[in-house]
Amino acid sequence: MKKFVYISNLAVPTQVKFCEELNDFLDTEMWFYEHMNETRPSWWKIELCSKCKIMEKLLIKKNGKYFTFDVLKKLNNFNPDIVMLGGFSIPSNYIAYIWARFHKKRTIVFTEISRDRQGKLRPYNFIWKILSYLYKDADYIFTSNDDAAKQFKENFHFGDKVISTRYASDLDTHLKHPLRIKKEEYTFLFANRLINIYNPLLAIEIFYDIVQKMPKSKLLMNNQGILKEQCVEKIKSLGIEKNIEFLTDIKAWDELSSIYQRADILIFPAIFSNGNFTINEAMASGLGIVVSDEINGHGDTLKNDENCFICEVNKDRFVEKILMYIEKPELFSVHGKQNKSLMQPLSIRGTAKFYYDTFQLLGLI
Repeated sequence: MKKFVYISNLAVPTQVKFCEELNDFLDTEMWFYEHMNETRPSWWKIELCSKCKIMEKLLIKKNGKYFTFDVLKKLNNFNPDIVMLGGFSIPSNYIAYIWARFHKKRTIVFTEISRDRQGKLRPYNFIWKILSYLYKDADYIFTSNDDAAKQFKENFHFGDKVISTRYASDLDTHLKHPLRIKKEEYTFLFANRLINIYNPLLAIEIFYDIVQKMPKSKLLMNNQGILKEQCVEKIKSLGIEKNIEFLTDIKAWDELSSIYQRADILIFPAIFSNGNFTINEAMASGLGIVVSDEINGHGDTLKNDENCFICEVNKDRFVEKILMYIEKPELFSVHGKQNKSLMQPLSIRGTAKFYYDTFQLLGLI
């Protein structure tokens, strides 16, 4: 059995579970620079499987940049056949890349779309010219979605080395949730962090308009993010404190699916997103889906007016599409059945098989 290692920044729960499933196909280890950091809630930290390891003796740990010579020790001990690196900009990843090239191993860089802090696509600038040169001999560039594949293939000139792949999603429990049905009042979900690009303040304004039509409606909101205080102030100013619940009681990762089961409609008016697990989780659960047209990475699964509603970042447009579900509750079933079917292959087990098949197709194993 071929040996495969994936080196990434954080031991997020989906990656830990993905490692376990992938071991049914390949002798897999996953190494992380940190178990978890302050950008994620404490309940994201789960017990690692025996094949997941945390890097030791970090000499640099700042702004997602890490450096440690422990990566060389681990590579020499495990001696993998395939080395996949999570991102171009981590210094220790380049050390692992040099090791792999020297030892004639197969190399992959896994990446999301590259954007700046305002969510705009990065151009092929001086930094990317350097990174492209440093990694020019990588066997393949795996991207998290089709939008990223286009950027790296065309803009960053990696050409046919670019393969559109995906993250694994922890969807098995969500897929068991029942389809939503007509109700007197509905529960809405804003599942993403309370940060500017995800636009939680607009989500609150959208929900306020819904409350005017359905006074007992409820909104469940993520409790993490720098805009938490502004969200609280906005809610108070609109007088809808009783209608909104911040999700403060989550104690463990495996409790997350129960949040989706409580909800009926996902609202996500992001001004930018690279693609989101929350959308996949909502689709698998059977929620109605109303999202903005500024979200990348779901072109293969989200089709406006077929299994969701996609609209411009505008309060009135969002309210209009939400009311479509309320006025035509049969759409919950129509959209939900399609979405559950679409999400089935994207589960952790399904993604492990997808990677194995992809490796075979590319001649890596």
